[in-house]
Amino acid sequence: MPENWRGIISDINATSERYLLAVSGGVDSMFMLAFFARNSTVPFRVAHFNHGLRASADAEESLVRRWCADRGIAFLSGRGDPAAMRDAPSLEAEARRQRYGFLDAVRAEGEMLVTAHHANDQLETVLLRLMRGYPDTNLRMRKVAGNRYKPFLSVPKEEIVRQATQRRIPWIEDESNADTAHERNWVRNVLVPQMMERRNVLRTIALGDGGRDDGPDAPPRAAHYC
Repeated sequence: MPENWRGIISDINATSERYLLAVSGGVDSMFMLAFFARNSTVPFRVAHFNHGLRASADAEESLVRRWCADRGIAFLSGRGDPAAMRDAPSLEAEARRQRYGFLDAVRAEGEMLVTAHHANDQLETVLLRLMRGYPDTNLRMRKVAGNRYKPFLSVPKEEIVRQATQRRIPWIEDESNADTAHERNWVRNVLVPQMMERRNVLRTIALGDGGRDDGPDAPPRAAHYC
């Protein structure tokens, strides 16, 4: 059962004394940024990593930079090496290595790194790790792992998009999300929709209702608005 918004707010304000938010400019991280700006009593900074891989990369950086400047929020940015990403055996793995290398380098002592992972990401991660042979004790992302924090793992993507649209939060859509040559995109755009035709795996796997026998038409449980 997903936590309600009030529970998420309480958790954010109790988990750490300082945060560093990783914000890409997509809907998930822009919602997270707006949520923290509205509800966090804990100080936070924002970090953006420009991979330089897509035509929209500079526009995303500008969006996040401007949003933070308008509200007096500290903003840090870094740029990747797109040639090294394209030449690597796995572009996704190299992009992730560079991104987290930057985030770990700029994270101050005592700051927790916050990412905008949500319930759909949890589902995709479980499926990917099963495919890759992870042990069954390490299939799920944890809300808190070391100095990393994922406060929205109980919230479905659909609810995040609904909230962002309703609150007129700006974001830029990552056009590469439709490219099924990347394994996670294939899981998201091909495998999960096929599984959802048989069973609501977002509910049974990501949201932890493993004992329920819900059909594909049962909606995911959205976090309660607060």
